[in-house]
Amino acid sequence: MIVLCLVNTYDKVNLKEAHLRAIARASALCYAFDFHLALLDFPFWKNVEEVVEEVANYTTIGDGNYVKELEKVKRLHIIEKIPAHFGKIIATTSKPDEKKKLKFEEISKIRTATFLIGLGRKGLPRELMDLAEFHLDVTMKGISLETCTAMGAIAMLIAMVRGWKK
Repeated sequence: MIVLCLVNTYDKVNLKEAHLRAIARASALCYAFDFHLALLDFPFWKNVEEVVEEVANYTTIGDGNYVKELEKVKRLHIIEKIPAHFGKIIATTSKPDEKKKLKFEEISKIRTATFLIGLGRKGLPRELMDLAEFHLDVTMKGISLETCTAMGAIAMLIAMVRGWKK
C-alpha cells in the first residue's frame, strides 16, 4: 500500500480553495496510480463523505469522479495521526536530512509507505520531519516545488521506480 498524505499546513480554521484544488489533483494521481490518499490535519470535515461531496462539487477534474472512486474502493482517509498499517513514513522535502535521505532505488524495496506532502508555504512541521524514517527530495537538487507540481513528480517517481503497470 502506498499512501500520498496531504498535510494541512495552510489554514486549519477556514476551508480554502487551495485545499479543494490540492485534494482534487491528488485524488486524480492516487486514482491513476492505485495509491491511497490520506488527509492529515483537515479539521473541516468529520467524515470522508463530506470531503467527497465538497471536492466533487468543486472540481472539473474527471468530473469530480476520482475522489468518488477513491472513496468507493476505501482509499480515501481522513486521519489525525498516521496509522501503523500505513507503513514507513517518508517526508517529502527539498531539504532532506542527509542521515534520512532516501535514494530512488530504495523506493522499490519499500512495500508499504506514506509519503507526506505539506500543503502550504510552511512545508512539513518539524515534528513530522523528525517522525519520518526517510526524507525524499524528488528533484535530488534541493529545488523547492509548488505543492501540486511536487505531488505529480512524487507520484510518477514512485510509480516508475516501483514498476507501475496499467
